[in-house]
Amino acid sequence: MGEVFKGIDQGLNRRVAIKILSEKHRDSPELRQRFVREGRAVAAIQHPNVVQVFTTGNYDGRPYIAMELLEGTDLGSTVEKRGPLDNLTAAHAILDAAQGLHAAAKAGLIHRDVKPSNLVRLSNGECKVTDFGLAKPMDPGSEPALTAMGVVVGTPDYIAPEQARGEAIDERVDIYALGGTMYYVLTGMPPFRTGKPAEDKYLKVVARHLRNPAPDASVTNPGVDRELAELGKLMMNKKPADRPGYEELISRLAEIIARLDPNAVPLMSSRERSRPNMLANGAPDLDELDGGASLQLPPRSFPIWLVILTFLAIATFVAGLVVYLRRIEPGEITGSNPPPVDTTGAASPDAAKLPPPKPDGMLLAKKQDGTPFYADAKAVRLDAFRRVFTKHDQKGNPDEPVVTVSYNEARGYAETRGNRLLTVEEWDAAASTEGFVTGGDLFEWMASPDDKEKMVHKRSTTQTRPDQKHKDVTFRMGRDAK
Repeated sequence: MGEVFKGIDQGLNRRVAIKILSEKHRDSPELRQRFVREGRAVAAIQHPNVVQVFTTGNYDGRPYIAMELLEGTDLGSTVEKRGPLDNLTAAHAILDAAQGLHAAAKAGLIHRDVKPSNLVRLSNGECKVTDFGLAKPMDPGSEPALTAMGVVVGTPDYIAPEQARGEAIDERVDIYALGGTMYYVLTGMPPFRTGKPAEDKYLKVVARHLRNPAPDASVTNPGVDRELAELGKLMMNKKPADRPGYEELISRLAEIIARLDPNAVPLMSSRERSRPNMLANGAPDLDELDGGASLQLPPRSFPIWLVILTFLAIATFVAGLVVYLRRIEPGEITGSNPPPVDTTGAASPDAAKLPPPKPDGMLLAKKQDGTPFYADAKAVRLDAFRRVFTKHDQKGNPDEPVVTVSYNEARGYAETRGNRLLTVEEWDAAASTEGFVTGGDLFEWMASPDDKEKMVHKRSTTQTRPDQKHKDVTFRMGRDAK
């Protein structure tokens, strides 16, 4: 359907992936519409486990999509080269994919082509869902249908029975396909394949999806975790109503990860990461994960990570309270007692109100009105900036702050990383936080409402500059703490 190229966004000087409709499909109205719809579909989803679309357009009479360039390998290629994934790696990958697909479902989209080659595992271990070329709105409204009832789309190795029959479908076809994908990454072969070419033709494979019970990954590969294999079978139930929903699926995968790796907190990818609240009965509850999915981890034992997290929550609360009290002028709390600090070892009710754990390299600070936010401890480093803007020709130590950066480049880099530029108020508030490192004599770009003149800030000095590259200007990023 399309060809994919590496490219450079010349406006923001960042690396992108450009997907353009194949020349042979130039004159196909249906495929042109499907291609354009893919761009709109992915752009509507804002989630770290879904590839990000930057812009769409037309070139040489063909539509294109400029999107995030992923540095990683799809799960299909990974398994082909290295064999099946271990239980923990597979569980993390499927959990990430489930959260990305859940975000798509909440945006009203069904992927319809979930398979190992459409899940990319990045170098940091995070997994992203890609290729929404067959995505379909759950409620198309006035949009013309591009596939008629009874027309089958999707990959036969991972196709849900109702999808194979051409029936009305919902997001549960993606859960079925994700179950088949989990079987593949755990065993090295797709479900319902025999390995014999004569027996693995398209219609025969589809017929097994329609009739045969879901295969057991732990039978095919005895090293597969029993609970993980059972969850995969549940995801591949013939009846959509018998499959787990995304909330249940995410919760169960998190439980399995916590059991497989008790010394680490499960990686919960979300634009706003939730922090476990310590309940009175000792069971951690991950509330509001991914905008509403609630995770209940089993209270079978007290793993090390749970104990560590408890003390970190208390320490964060106490540290935040100390910083807050230091900022209060003498006499402001006259006639009232300071807020009590719980030092008994149990998380106080106020601890549940704290923001989630701070991202790497960021500090937790508060504005004058008490609103918490995150700010980079240091200005963005040159080596980090070059990983996005490859043609930045600044010379010097890669660990030095990046300079000669325009306002739009700074803002584009921050948005690519899922962050934003700080406001002047936030910069001043963060500067009084322990660990904040100023840029010496360098100014920093601030979030500026004025389209003509942009603000730069250094300590207590604020200036306006044209949106150009300045040798004495760097920047750092901020993020809301919700």
